Amino acid sequence: MTLAKQQVSVILDTTITEDGHTQKESVRVMGEVTGLGMKRMIKFTEINDQNEAIDTVMMLGDDKVTLKRTGAINMSQQFIESKRTESHYHHPLMQFRMETYTDTINYRYKEKDATLSLAMRYRTAIAGEGERRHTLNLQIKGESDV
Repeated sequence: MTLAKQQVSVILDTTITEDGHTQKESVRVMGEVTGLGMKRMIKFTEINDQNEAIDTVMMLGDDKVTLKRTGAINMSQQFIESKRTESHYHHPLMQFRMETYTDTINYRYKEKDATLSLAMRYRTAIAGEGERRHTLNLQIKGESDV
């Protein structure tokens, strides 16, 4: 059995709350999804405010999500529900260690129309500093649904 690539519409909304201040980001791009069953890989490229490309790969499974970003920033982060993980974040101006505690992962995939939804709540501490609360909501729809 082969893993067919499918063009999809990617909607990624994130919210970060730190010290009572909330920052929201929204990405709307075309990407691709491959995989079998509940194991999926999503690839897309976003352009940041400085007009720099950031390639994103998300690996989704039954019990874990891995996020890898390369380009203007470099990072690889794992999310495992109710677990603490550690990663490194590389930005052109700095590099630092990041701890992540994943509170919840809600992931659904419908094979018939390549509709996927992922909602996560997690907390991070960068370089041992104060905690930031995050929400991540990802929606993808197959090209025929766009």
